[in-house]
Amino acid sequence: MIVALRGGAQTTSEDQQYLFSVMPVIERADWPAAELQLLRGLAEFPRSAILYNALGIVYRKEDKIEPAAAVFRKALDLLPSFTAAQLQLASLERQQGRKKEAADLFRAAADSTTNFDALVAAGLGLADCEDYAGAIRVLSKAKALKPDAASVIYNLALAQFKAGDSAAALLSLQNAGSSEADVVYLRGKIMESAGNSQGANEITTACRLEAANETYCADAAVASIRQDNFTEALKLTEPALQRSPDSVALLPIVALAQFRLGRYSEAIQSYRRALEQAPNLDAAREGLGFLYYMTGDLEAARTVVEAGLQNPSADFYLAYVDGLILYRLSAQRKDQAAARVDQAIRANSKFAPAYFLRGKIRMDQGNSAAALADFEQAAKIDPKYPLPYYKMAQIYSRLGRTGEAESARRKFAELGSLREEEMLARQAQDQLLPPRH
Repeated sequence: MIVALRGGAQTTSEDQQYLFSVMPVIERADWPAAELQLLRGLAEFPRSAILYNALGIVYRKEDKIEPAAAVFRKALDLLPSFTAAQLQLASLERQQGRKKEAADLFRAAADSTTNFDALVAAGLGLADCEDYAGAIRVLSKAKALKPDAASVIYNLALAQFKAGDSAAALLSLQNAGSSEADVVYLRGKIMESAGNSQGANEITTACRLEAANETYCADAAVASIRQDNFTEALKLTEPALQRSPDSVALLPIVALAQFRLGRYSEAIQSYRRALEQAPNLDAAREGLGFLYYMTGDLEAARTVVEAGLQNPSADFYLAYVDGLILYRLSAQRKDQAAARVDQAIRANSKFAPAYFLRGKIRMDQGNSAAALADFEQAAKIDPKYPLPYYKMAQIYSRLGRTGEAESARRKFAELGSLREEEMLARQAQDQLLPPRH
């Protein structure tokens, strides 16, 4: 609680002494009594910036947000360079979602002080307002005062990372020389974002250093799943999941690893638990719907998926999965399936499997030209996706385009001949994992 950082005060020894007399009341958190005493003090010292600032802090503790803002502004009217009031009002503005106004105040506070704690508060505030350039400047100023301050080094590196300067962020962390879990994790995230495969190892190390941390271990498990090491993913999440068995951060990842290990009933239970906690969690709903589809429980799959599609902001993949379900459910539902796939394509025109599925539907409906266009588009979007080439070869052969048919068959053979179910499972894995940052 910054009560009286000031820079050239419109205060007197009397009002400072008065504030000292109120401090024991403030320290024991007797807010009504503190408010009453500060109001009495302001009646005696009406131009005391430090008393207005202290009253603002008390109002904040009492959740009197507007009165608090008003008295902080009064303190700044009396003393524009009053760092504590600037920081307090900036924090209120940020709390109310007014990031620009908050950032202006945090910058002003940093420009008018050399106090280490105030600089750190201003730098962190600027980072929260997403003014990363400002945060870097202010935290660098704080670091110059205390070069070995670990928290400042960490937050400076974090701001540099969020500003897109991974090289500077890594350099800051190297200079920190720390093996604390938060530093190791951040280093791993920076390396991972730069395409350095060693980043996954750092994130896994952070998880092992702090095994109950949901964030570290969820990310470590994701890295293991990306390497198809599903058993390791479950091992990494186990301690954190024991501590937080209903963790929305962990359950969908655990379920995905269980699914890829063929432990379908366990995966279904994990996805269901995640949905109980967060009904709007698309990844859990998509995973559960897809598992029901894979196990042949099409009605359950449809119920789960279409409940999620009631949400206008539902992920495109949910519509795609519904298309899969409807396509398999019955021949009479192929028009509905095509409509769902159209919906998925409108939401994401770069997802090759949606074009492949729509091509299959059109092929079944006897529209070879439209089907071929969809298969060709799927192959164009993802040239390493083998299934479209198989269907293209069939249509080319029917059309008498022998050379193109042979070329498509060769391409299919080159890419491998995984069963469609395995291809679907791999595609699901890619979609259900959190995106790389």
